[in-house]
Amino acid sequence: MGVPLLVVLGAGVILLTLDSVAGVLGALLCLVIVLICALLLVVATRRQFIVDDQGITLVRSFSTLRIRWEEIAVIEQDSGYWATGAVIIVLRHPPGKRIIAWPTSDRRAMFRGENPVALGDPATVLRPPARAAIDGHRRWLSRQPR
Repeated sequence: MGVPLLVVLGAGVILLTLDSVAGVLGALLCLVIVLICALLLVVATRRQFIVDDQGITLVRSFSTLRIRWEEIAVIEQDSGYWATGAVIIVLRHPPGKRIIAWPTSDRRAMFRGENPVALGDPATVLRPPARAAIDGHRRWLSRQPR
């Protein structure tokens, strides 16, 4: 996104030097492109995976999904190709419904500050997001009456 932004801004700056309608159009072009890029940046980086005492929150680009611990049957970690290392939330109702937490996949590891090379095999090594979700679910289960 950076290179096209610089090209358009450069063209806009050149147009700004003209004392005509083209200069005004260049200024508007620069403003619109900067606003669109800022919006895309905010939308693209908004994704989050939050584990707390009440459950798991998945903040997506345009929505937020809140899943309470009592709705969750089990937490798994994907070892497939597209969602390698991603947390999978299996719901109680409807039975077996699976929700993939995409921000926790290995493809997003660098955004989380993790070294993707040092993560290990997803079939045998739990990633930090999966460990946090499993630990949170276990804590909730331990507080439930038997």
